[in-house]
Formats: sequence, structure tokens, C-alpha cells
Amino acid sequence: MNFQLQIILLVVSISFFIFISKMIMSYKLQLRYSIVWVLASLTFILFSIFPKILTNISKLLHIEEPVNTIFLLVIFFLLVINFTLTLTISKKSSTIKDLVQEVGILKLKFEELSKEKLKDS
Repeated sequence: MNFQLQIILLVVSISFFIFISKMIMSYKLQLRYSIVWVLASLTFILFSIFPKILTNISKLLHIEEPVNTIFLLVIFFLLVINFTLTLTISKKSSTIKDLVQEVGILKLKFEELSKEKLKDS
């Protein structure tokens, strides 16, 4: 791996790790969603410090350039994140639908009780 690329990757990875840490500490990012991001940044820090790992992975996957392996790993990582977020959105959408239905039922019951109370008075 080119030394210049190695330095850039190290600086960006450490910056990203610090950014994620600050987001967690300020409670802007929940810990369960941040674990994947922390692991990704630590992985890229590891790759930038020990580029032979990335070279070996490239050889194992029959990829000529380690940079292309980085791109492949980033694309795979983004697909995993996208799938995870899609699952989360699906669950939240279902929960919201159930809550809206419950609120509708409670509103109807409240209106019925209000009408009965008006008739009794």
C-alpha cells in the first residue's frame, strides 16, 4: 500500500473513530447502532497500521490492488448497514401502525364515553 494512502487512511479512520465516540458520549447516537461503526473504524485503523493484512486479504480474494479491496469492504459494509437500517425502519413502521390503531380505538372509546356522559347529565 502506498505510504501516502496509508497515512490518509489512518487520519480519516482515527477522525471517524473520534467523531463516533463524541456522538456516543453526547447521546446523539445509541450504543447499539454505533457498535458497527466503531468496529468499522477500528478495522480501518488496523488496516492502515498493518497494511500487510489488507495485502493478504487481497491475495486471498484474488484482487490485484489492496485499494480495490478497501473499496470492496466499504461497499460490503455499506450494504450491511443499509440492510440493518431497512430492518429497523420496517420494525418501527409496524410499531407506529400498531400505535396509531390503538390511539384510534382509544379515541373512539373516549368519544363514546363522552357521549354517554352527556346523555346522563
